Amino acid sequence: MPLPRSKDAGSSGAPVLDILNAHVRLIDVEEHVEPYAVTRKSDGMSWTFDPDFSCTVEIVDDGQDGAQNGTKFFESFKYKNTKKDKSGDWENKPNSKLGALTEVVKPGYFDDNSIPELDEDDLEGFEMMCRIKPKKNPSTGAVTGSTIDWETMRPLPTKEKVAAATAEEEEGFSDIPF
Repeated sequence: MPLPRSKDAGSSGAPVLDILNAHVRLIDVEEHVEPYAVTRKSDGMSWTFDPDFSCTVEIVDDGQDGAQNGTKFFESFKYKNTKKDKSGDWENKPNSKLGALTEVVKPGYFDDNSIPELDEDDLEGFEMMCRIKPKKNPSTGAVTGSTIDWETMRPLPTKEKVAAATAEEEEGFSDIPF
């Protein structure tokens, strides 16, 4: 006889969002350049995390009806280790979530050594466009909150581009007979 199904009624409390084109702001940015430990207050359990930039992401504009505007969730952008066993150096690599964020904040960063290193000040209050998707536990597949889809991160449109697109749109429809 099979065992009955059971759905976990517990939740991390983190919002689960699925937004195709969100305008977000990074706040409360902290950089960790070495592995660091975090202890949960409720039961004293500890975890060690890889070096990263950890922050809160605030939805400025959900691109829809505004229902998610102001919603916040935790995010981290991790450094990568040069060795699989994590015995090497920690680096900001181009084909990673942190690397993609770096390219949005500092275009050409990986090609131009004169561009200064990324730091907390560069990210605090930084705004960009991206997709927000549900975050899943890699071991269990359970949805635990929200995360930025790193392959969709891009700068905010400039006012010149928005004005040009609006003018082009208005011109494009003026000659259509109704």
